[in-house]
Amino acid sequence: MTLKKTAAGLLILTMAVTGAACSSKDSTTSTPTATATAAPQATAAVTQDATNMKGYIAARIAREKVDYLFAEAKSADGAFVLNPIAATDKETAKKFLSSYVDAAMLDTIANYYVTDTKAGATFLTNTKSYFTDNILTTKKEEITFDKANTSELVKFTTKDGVTYTTKKVNDKFLLSEVK
Repeated sequence: MTLKKTAAGLLILTMAVTGAACSSKDSTTSTPTATATAAPQATAAVTQDATNMKGYIAARIAREKVDYLFAEAKSADGAFVLNPIAATDKETAKKFLSSYVDAAMLDTIANYYVTDTKAGATFLTNTKSYFTDNILTTKKEEITFDKANTSELVKFTTKDGVTYTTKKVNDKFLLSEVK
């Protein structure tokens, strides 16, 4: 009985593969035409407004990640510590942030937050924020984008006068400067 089921299964599989092979020959003649018409739509130019928003969102995400890493976890006595879920020391903190913050800022931020003092196995962090304002409390309408922004660099200023710069690295915007 199993031999019959196996033989029937192989026969069905063979017919399916043969049918797929035959149908793929028929569809190859129409594929180049469909691809040629779809390609221009996919490469439509991105507007500067859309690029500005990508830069703004990247800065907000970077700030969220900095807060998550340095200002969320607490020791048993309530002191802020380096979030052990994401990092164990300055180097792993920089590695974690490298997806959100440009390499030029990584040392500055890690050195600012991570202290030499430990609470158990975890490093204590500076309780005062590196950032002079909180971009997470701003709204898009409260920021001013620099008119010289490009597809590779987005600068904007918050209502509090703090200027953020994001730059494109490997097709992704990273926070590169805060003044």
